[in-house]
Amino acid sequence: MDHNHGGPDDMEMACPMQMSFHAGSCEVILFPSWATTDAGAFVGATIGFFLLAFAYEGLKYGRELLHFSDAAKRGTHTNDKRTLREALLCRMHLIQTLLHLLQVSVSYILMLIVMTYNCWLCLAVVLGAMCGYYVFGWVRNSSVDPTEHCN
Repeated sequence: MDHNHGGPDDMEMACPMQMSFHAGSCEVILFPSWATTDAGAFVGATIGFFLLAFAYEGLKYGRELLHFSDAAKRGTHTNDKRTLREALLCRMHLIQTLLHLLQVSVSYILMLIVMTYNCWLCLAVVLGAMCGYYVFGWVRNSSVDPTEHCN
């Protein structure tokens, strides 16, 4: 008697998780309902994760740029006389907090993609991060004060 009702376990059986590097296009990505069983869907997912890793580097640069523009607006040589409450409820601090939440979330998603051990997905994440750094890193390196050591 067949008790299989076509649930998400069907995809897991069709695309079992492999615990070593592999190069197939049949992959369960993040959720059992997101499985790529054909090459077109897999290529689309690979391009999407490349772009996500690229955007992650842009997000990191954007947060730094926002921080430095806010510091320049407030004046770097003047003492910040805000109270703790004012500092915590500052609009810019709230924006930075939300951007940090987004950055951490994206970084964990990218980590989980690499942990699929699919060579093509890993390569997409690594190349996306590399290209993102190539585009945003030279601006960061030329605009940030080299004597600043706080990250």
